Amino acid sequence: KTLPGNRPPIPNIHENAFGAYRYSEDIVQNFKLCSYLCQFWSWIVKREMKHNQSKIVPSNSSQNNNYDCLCNIDIDMLKRVCKLVPPPPKDLVDTIVNYLHSYDYILQNIPKDIVWKVLEYI
Repeated sequence: KTLPGNRPPIPNIHENAFGAYRYSEDIVQNFKLCSYLCQFWSWIVKREMKHNQSKIVPSNSSQNNNYDCLCNIDIDMLKRVCKLVPPPPKDLVDTIVNYLHSYDYILQNIPKDIVWKVLEYI
């Protein structure tokens, strides 16, 4: 379900899509939530694309590295995902966990069902 080829495209939502004069707190919060979810999906898609492109590099190349370490930007993004209210959708959580369990140098050694709990404590 969460594989790159099986996802629907990320929708673009204009901040005035609900009308400039009809703002309510619920609509603003919903817009922010959608905006954050789009950012999170974009982040994970970029990370996946980076790894898919690295598979093209010949295996004897010094550029070929199957595992990454999270940089500060990644950690900040993951903190934002974990603190999202309401919590992020299960497919996003599953995608992030699967990616980190597959490609992160440290998290790949942790059981998959524990990875999200580790992220919540970052």
